[in-house]
Amino acid sequence: MARNGPRSGRVTIQEVMRGIWPFYTVMFAVLMLVTYVPAISLWLPQLLKL
Repeated sequence: MARNGPRSGRVTIQEVMRGIWPFYTVMFAVLMLVTYVPAISLWLPQLLKL
């Protein structure tokens, strides 16, 4: 069975991280908003009267 590891695409970890860091930044910002601004995470249950 052939192993297709990280070399199969000839992409380095540094290239991958350079491409995905903006997405991680946005995810972290959204996490902080939901964590520290409770109204953001509570509006849907209030809307549905749960």
